[in-house]
Amino acid sequence: MAEMTENDLLAQIAEAESDAVAFNGEFMGDNEKLLKQYLGRPYGDEVEGRSRVVSTDISDVVESDMPSLARVFLGSGNVVTFQPNTDNEAEIQEAEDKTKYINWIVRNQPESFAIIHGWLKDAEIQKMGVLKYFIEDTLETEEVKYTGVDAEELEGIMDSLRGEDVSKVEVIGQSQDEVSGQFDIEFKVTKGEQKVCIVNVPTESFLISRNSSGLEDAEMVGDRMLKTRGDLIAEGFDRDLINQLPSFETDKLNQSTMKQIRFRDEGGDFDSTISNWASQEVEIIDMSIRIDFDGDGIAERRHIVKSGNHVLVNEQFEHVPYAMISTVLMPHKAIGRSRAELTQSNQRVKTVVLRQTLDNLYFVNNARNVVSDQVNLDDMLTVRPNGIVRTEGNVQEAVFPLVTEYIGDKSLQIIQYLDFARAQSTGTLMASQGLDADALATETATRFQGVQDEGTAKIELVARVIAETGFRKLYEGLAWLTSRFQDTETEFRVLGKAMKVNPSGWKYKHHVESNVGLGAGDNDQLVGALQGIYGIQQQLKMQGSSLTDEKDIYNTLDRITKGLGLPNVDEFFNNPEEPDELLRAENEILNKALLEAQQMVQQLQDPLSKAAEITAQGKLIEAQGKRELDVATMLQDAKEFQEEMKLEVAKLKEDARQANMKTATDLTKLEVETGVNVPGSSV
Repeated sequence: MAEMTENDLLAQIAEAESDAVAFNGEFMGDNEKLLKQYLGRPYGDEVEGRSRVVSTDISDVVESDMPSLARVFLGSGNVVTFQPNTDNEAEIQEAEDKTKYINWIVRNQPESFAIIHGWLKDAEIQKMGVLKYFIEDTLETEEVKYTGVDAEELEGIMDSLRGEDVSKVEVIGQSQDEVSGQFDIEFKVTKGEQKVCIVNVPTESFLISRNSSGLEDAEMVGDRMLKTRGDLIAEGFDRDLINQLPSFETDKLNQSTMKQIRFRDEGGDFDSTISNWASQEVEIIDMSIRIDFDGDGIAERRHIVKSGNHVLVNEQFEHVPYAMISTVLMPHKAIGRSRAELTQSNQRVKTVVLRQTLDNLYFVNNARNVVSDQVNLDDMLTVRPNGIVRTEGNVQEAVFPLVTEYIGDKSLQIIQYLDFARAQSTGTLMASQGLDADALATETATRFQGVQDEGTAKIELVARVIAETGFRKLYEGLAWLTSRFQDTETEFRVLGKAMKVNPSGWKYKHHVESNVGLGAGDNDQLVGALQGIYGIQQQLKMQGSSLTDEKDIYNTLDRITKGLGLPNVDEFFNNPEEPDELLRAENEILNKALLEAQQMVQQLQDPLSKAAEITAQGKLIEAQGKRELDVATMLQDAKEFQEEMKLEVAKLKEDARQANMKTATDLTKLEVETGVNVPGSSV
């Protein structure tokens, strides 16, 4: 068979499009009703002068679910991780890199929170929520101007503008000063950017073949969107081709009024009146369709983009780049049910009961009267404080009230039952079962814990369904897409550290594991359980058991930290498998060991010093004892010496006296002989 012509291709696309579930059956009608009822819009059967209240059961259930779902899917923990299939170190490392990078794409982009939140809420209200993911190559232009630069500076500027992502640099304005020779110059820089995009697909825009059991099994999956002509030019399409595309007409998007309902408070949908060519919107259909384009008898999946009767993209693409979730799965169906759908009938009945109860209350408070023809009807119909009613004859017979029985107490019992029925089906408000005071006295904490557990189990199942279907598909799809079509290395920050990843080098197919299902986001319960595990690990470690190691303990601390809502575990604990962190930890341990060694040396030196001091003191005492003994001996010797000296002194004194006497005698004898007076003589 020959290759399919473009006309044949357009015919096949039109047939697949008309077969989409959005244009068949009650699918879009049901979704419109669900959105209206979530917003509390009137049902259309209201009667003038009667209550028009609308119960908010659907809104209550949805808004009750959202905090738990946000805690699970928008919290700090990893919803999905890639697990290696072998013990190959390269495969293990690739699985870790893949988990970090895909998680960063899904949850750390500027609009990630709004996108995931919208996806979850779509699935709560509508029959499904849809995300689309793709890699977009776009061209962006920027005008830069420099003044007062010389020729050398101009050359440097030109070199700086020609970066790796710059496709074209052109001069759009230039002037030169004749005196100084300096330039004033303006450039137009065109840059090419490649980025991974995730966008919400509105329910009314999503296309999937009827009676499909899943995304991969559907003959066609796609969506309808509006793009400006300028956007298409930026994506690289030829200007002449874009100029041939028909402008968008509002009533052609589809027959649904979803957009009117969604934007009712802003004036509803409206026709575009923009005359600027670049801002004019055109309708684009982007689909993944299984078709035998090459005529070999085998239908392959192809990526088709068309607008009007023009095919913009036609390429083989063996992947469906959509992730779809329903909060309640239905067997053998791609599209399940929503939490709003489970509550729909309950809200309708409760609305009727509330309206009739309020009408009854109005009638009781504004009772009708039976009057005779003797009553002035103008007075009866004029209601004012202290007003009068004129009548003739017996007043008791002329006017008497027409009594309306009050049914509010009985209506409240019905409303109470309806709340209980809603709680049974959705798991919300299970504890509010209208128990009276006597019944409360007999209730036990165990029963209320069981009620709480039952409600938690229902929302836990919802979270598990979302994780195992939508998030698993999203993560697997992004890993497939980036590994085949992202041709640049990406640098990003994870856990406070810079990381570089090149998905084109990924070559392993990993098992995808969901981490959702523990308490439906009940972090207190999860942290308590993990703390118990941590205590057991510490005991095993102290016992020298091989049942746990540093990595196991780190994993527990990681889960505890994220359960507390703190995303960066590395701010508190070191990963034993990270070389940098391990080296830093080992340095700290060595420094601590060195400090402890120094303290031990100091402690050892202190006893030695004390021992030396004690020894010195002993020697001093010994020396003092010896000295005291020597002193006593010396004193004895001194005493004996003193006695000897006394005798010697006495002897010397006596010898001196005798000498003096002899000298005096000799001087006297000399005076006598010479006749001269001599001092010191005895004369």
